[in-house]
Amino acid sequence: MVRTPNVAAPLYARRESGMNYNNPTFWLLFAAVYAFYWRLRHRRQNDLLLVASYVFYGFWDYRFLFLILISTIIDFIGGLGVAGVELPKWRRLRLAALLIGSALVLCSNVRYAALAAGLVHLDAHAVLGALPERLRDFAVPLATAAVTLAYVAFLPWLYALPERARRKTFLTISMVANLAILGFFKYCDFFVGSFVNLLHALGVQVVDVRLLGILLPPGISFYTFQAMSYTVDVYRGDATPTDDLRDFALFVCFFPHLVAGPIMRASTLLPQVVHPRQRRPRDAEEGLLLVLLGLFKKIVIADNLAPMVNMIFFQYGRGGHLPTGPESLLGLYGFMFQVYGDFSGYSSVARGIAKWLGFDLIINFQTPYLSTTPSEHWRRWHISLSTWFRDYLYIPLGGSRGGMAVEYRNVIITMTLAGLWHGAAWTYVIWGAYTGVLLCISRALGTKEVRNVAGQRLRWLWRVLLTFHLTCSSYLFFRSSSVPAALHMGARILTDFTPTATAGTMLGLLLFYAGPLFALEAYTEGERHLERLFTAPWPRQAVAYAYCVLMLVIFPAVQTHEFIYFQF
Repeated sequence: MVRTPNVAAPLYARRESGMNYNNPTFWLLFAAVYAFYWRLRHRRQNDLLLVASYVFYGFWDYRFLFLILISTIIDFIGGLGVAGVELPKWRRLRLAALLIGSALVLCSNVRYAALAAGLVHLDAHAVLGALPERLRDFAVPLATAAVTLAYVAFLPWLYALPERARRKTFLTISMVANLAILGFFKYCDFFVGSFVNLLHALGVQVVDVRLLGILLPPGISFYTFQAMSYTVDVYRGDATPTDDLRDFALFVCFFPHLVAGPIMRASTLLPQVVHPRQRRPRDAEEGLLLVLLGLFKKIVIADNLAPMVNMIFFQYGRGGHLPTGPESLLGLYGFMFQVYGDFSGYSSVARGIAKWLGFDLIINFQTPYLSTTPSEHWRRWHISLSTWFRDYLYIPLGGSRGGMAVEYRNVIITMTLAGLWHGAAWTYVIWGAYTGVLLCISRALGTKEVRNVAGQRLRWLWRVLLTFHLTCSSYLFFRSSSVPAALHMGARILTDFTPTATAGTMLGLLLFYAGPLFALEAYTEGERHLERLFTAPWPRQAVAYAYCVLMLVIFPAVQTHEFIYFQF
């Protein structure tokens, strides 16, 4: 007999809501930063941003800062090691002390206020009472000390390796360490639970299995991929390593895009960190417009569509009375615009805030729902992630070289792992694999992109609608609570065509909230041509600004929701 794995008390407890862009606490932090930022010299600007970034991330749970620090130091040493730059002994020891000290401070459950009071009053009993009673409370600092000291001790030997071996060794250490951290915090319970369920299906008796109940640190997939890609880029010669730890730490944890992207490359963001930044004439206005658009997409569109979407998908998760086919389809449409408004809204706000600070972040979305093929959709959706998987997985696997079968294999492997990147659940794995199959079918049929020009508009519209609905079919798995629930909802959409008043209400809500977004995105081509709003006649600009502000004031959601991609 196999028992369902028990979940232990969570390894980390975090706040229900962190410092989101739709949280006043964030804007208080940003106002404090901005008040001093442009008064400081470049070096002090970076220090201020680094402190603000750690405060921003530590607001969820200060212990999560330790994970960022580990990734930062590993890839800082790794990038220099790949480039053949040897750190002096005193710097190696200082980095080791920093890592071990941060583990003691952040992860040892010491009551520091009581400890300080005991030391001040020379009260030995109070000092001992402030220390953890169990040895396992020191497990993280002790393990960190052991691994760190071993790594530091072996560094001279690694530096002495032949160039080719040294470069590969430092790259391997970086990738293994980053993937191990990501794998433990994101996938440990998933793989253990899946293995137990597999044994159960095979009729194998298993003793009680206790899962760790690990809470996922916000944005760990984003900053892990960004830090890891730095070492890979240095290895390939696409980026120049920095020997300044503070600059590299800011590259890893720059707060505007830290927890939900876009994932920035070292060749793009690191030079902006290293070199002095200047106030540019249009940055203030462009940043304001991006922030307004982002908050509009998140607060007005995504958060207002969330109750309708949750109502539909929740009913499939719990069983009982189910929505009709039209209601289910409209719920799926609602999710498509909810996730787009939520995620692209975060990216827009991140770009706007970065503009105010003198940085340029890449555009992460370019009207993906106006794509005419699945491949085009993935070139326009979450661009920083799709290009990351293309450059660091798909092409190294062989890309399209080696024939059609090899190409399709590489596409499916890449998209399946992209699905797993999104979450530790079989729904995400199937979503990724299914998307890979759609891409392969599209390539096998030789479908070409269609432009929205005279003479092709009907064909373009047909292809846009077809691609959108194929994408919708994959997102059934992405949003559903389980694979059976996704299949049940898909079957309901295809077999039940009963019209209801509820469906009419849902359609009205969808048109009211998603329609203006669609028009605005089409007009600016997903922020690629944002200058169209700046160069438009002032009445048109006034209407655009007034519309966003009035919608934010009059139609904010009753309940605010955390950004969907924070969980990834």
